[in-house]
Amino acid sequence: MPKKIMSTAGVLVAALALSLSTAGSANAADGFTVVRGCGTTGAYGDMSATNWHGPDATIPIKFTLTDTVGDGNSVRIRLVSKDVWGKIHYWPWRTNSQGKGKTSTWNTTASHQNGLFDIGIQVARVNSDGSTKNHCTDW
Repeated sequence: MPKKIMSTAGVLVAALALSLSTAGSANAADGFTVVRGCGTTGAYGDMSATNWHGPDATIPIKFTLTDTVGDGNSVRIRLVSKDVWGKIHYWPWRTNSQGKGKTSTWNTTASHQNGLFDIGIQVARVNSDGSTKNHCTDW
C-alpha cells in the first residue's frame, strides 16, 4: 500500500509542476511591455514597447514627445538599444518642431540583427544648427 501512495503522490506532483510550467509559458507567449520616459529642459518624451518576447523579437513601439519651452528650438526622441555584445545602437531621431505645448506621437516597430537585449530612449532639445543643446536617457 505505501508504494501506491508514493506513486500516486509522485504523479500528482509531476502533474502540478507541468501545469505550472505550462501556465508560465502561456504568459510568456504574450510578451511583456517596457515603458521608458525622461525629461530635459525643453522636452519630455516617453516610449512604450509591447509584446517583447526576447532579443530576437520585432516589437511595436509608440513614442510620445512634447516641447515644454517656447524657445524656438525643436525637440527630438529616439530609441537606443543594446545588442548581444553590449554595443549600444542609436536609432534615427524623430523630431517635433511644432512649438511649446505641442505633442507628437509615432508608432513603429524595431528589431536588430544582433538582438534587442535592452532598450531605452533619448530625448533632446536641438539648436537651430541641428546640434544637441541638452538631452536625457532612460534605460
